Amino acid sequence: MQDIESFGKYQLTIYGLITLPLILSAGFTLDFVFTAGPVDLRCAVPECENPSNASFAGPAWLKSSQPDDSSKYCMRYEPANPNIGSTNNDCSDPSFFQNKTIKCDQLIYDPDDLTIMNEWGITCDTQWMLNLVGTINNVGQLVGLTFASPLSDKYGRRTVLAVITFLAGLSGVIHSFAVNYLMFVIFEFIDACFAAGIYSAGFIYAMEMTGVEKRILGSTIISCIFAIGEVWLGLAAMWMRNWRFLMRLIYGPGLLVILLMFILPESVRWLLANDKRDMAEKIYRKMARVNKIDLSEEAFLELKSINSEKPSESEEKKTKQELTQEKKASKEEPTRLMTIFKSPKILVRLMICSFCWFTNNFVYYGLSQNATTLLAGNKYIKFIVVVAIEIPSNILVLPLLNRVGRKATLCGTFILTGVFLLAIEFVPDADHGFLPILALLFYVCAKACITMAFSTSYVYTTELFPTTLRHSLLGICSMTGRLGSILAPQTSLLAKLTYEGVPVLLFGSVTLTAGLLSLTFPETLGTKLPDTLFEAEQIGCDKYKEKAEGNGIAPTSAA
Repeated sequence: MQDIESFGKYQLTIYGLITLPLILSAGFTLDFVFTAGPVDLRCAVPECENPSNASFAGPAWLKSSQPDDSSKYCMRYEPANPNIGSTNNDCSDPSFFQNKTIKCDQLIYDPDDLTIMNEWGITCDTQWMLNLVGTINNVGQLVGLTFASPLSDKYGRRTVLAVITFLAGLSGVIHSFAVNYLMFVIFEFIDACFAAGIYSAGFIYAMEMTGVEKRILGSTIISCIFAIGEVWLGLAAMWMRNWRFLMRLIYGPGLLVILLMFILPESVRWLLANDKRDMAEKIYRKMARVNKIDLSEEAFLELKSINSEKPSESEEKKTKQELTQEKKASKEEPTRLMTIFKSPKILVRLMICSFCWFTNNFVYYGLSQNATTLLAGNKYIKFIVVVAIEIPSNILVLPLLNRVGRKATLCGTFILTGVFLLAIEFVPDADHGFLPILALLFYVCAKACITMAFSTSYVYTTELFPTTLRHSLLGICSMTGRLGSILAPQTSLLAKLTYEGVPVLLFGSVTLTAGLLSLTFPETLGTKLPDTLFEAEQIGCDKYKEKAEGNGIAPTSAA
């Protein structure tokens, strides 16, 4: 079956078809950055201008009328002895404005951008409402994953992928017609619930349709597609600059994804795990025909014996004790999440995996958020550059996973992330010269490493758990990770209340801990995907390895 699953024309077609939902999932996940994002603004100065027709750029005296501190953007300097009710005061006189600040009576926004901030006046004392949108989005994804994962294991990867993308698209289009803040946040939650499982369903579908030799290549392609989706979101936001039009552009194409129900085949691994071998055989035959691979009928007979209660010839070669244990485990393993409590080894593995996912989300999103405050310039360009860093990082992780292995790559990238982050604290503060560049270099290296750790976690988690529970357990890990993304925005507040270096210290400590815990995982390089709980427990044992087939081992020429 490895020849059939090789990365050929059939697999390329599959990846091409799932590109749309994967790109859309990036927009569904991060659109709130722009729909509820900040807009440049300034205080109106009624003593010097008419607020009804004042321009955002303002005259030359504007800089002397308002503080440079961005944290005081709702404050302005009080004029000294102004001619009340007149706009003919000599505002260009440096002594006209005192050093005493007062609250703005009226705000003037940058007319080039429209978000819910300036449409509904969510500023100053209500600024927290904008931050709440991101939190609600992440909470919605956390809730959505609890439903998407078991539904995918029960009804199939393709079915869930197509349906939830369609529902997210429909909800998002309705969302774009929100008439007030309450309606906006309600649909923000609904959107996130539907969109939560799109990436994991697409990822697992792609992995289960790809041969083990090219599984890492497939995971890299999927990760890069998502990063391209993030870049596309930034470009779309830069082009539209209107939150309503942006949402319709992002969510509208999701309505077309329902057509994948009639185009995409179901995952063969899922079909086999659910005893639908005839349907799986039809897909394998088509796969062999499209990839131009000649296989004997014996190969297809072998396929039909997979997951069958009747032992195959290869099973008969095993010792009687091994066969008895495996058949017993297979019979006692219904496709239910509670079966992991029968295996302490898998349960501990799940707990460590969940912590690694928490670390990935917490540090990854934390670094992304803080990077936007460190870099000056156009917010759209900054966003695009930050997310574009993920593409080379995802490509670099491919040879590492193929040559070094999953375990060493995950552990190494976690530890390097922590080292780079903690190293920032040893760089003296400076505004000019080499030191700021050095600190920024450490920061970028940390972002690259945590991106590679994130990519590794996806493929590693897929290989550590059995087919019957794979999506459910991956969903648990992803849900735990979502807690990290919910907490990440609070690190900036923590820095203000305590010490400005606390986020870096916290991120570094967490990643170092995750790196050490990941040493307990078995190496999956050179093993096949486990289909049962018993097989998952045997990962790492010499008798389970299938070195001849390889697991993501790339040919020398592909390096």
